[in-house]
Amino acid sequence: MNISRSKLALGDGDGALESLEAAWDIAPEMARVHPTSQELMRVLTSLHRRSNPRLTKLAKRAGVPF
Repeated sequence: MNISRSKLALGDGDGALESLEAAWDIAPEMARVHPTSQELMRVLTSLHRRSNPRLTKLAKRAGVPF
């Protein structure tokens, strides 16, 4: 999640999504409730204007409306 946050801060949205997906694969229970993960999901979904199947899938797992 920290890597994802860093990549997002550098403007690498795709890299941030990739790192967030890795966090969900490694520790889904933690990613589901961790404030950093939740904030990353909100930011990524708000920045992403077009359909992205990877982001949509992750948003559904996180319970974030998309």
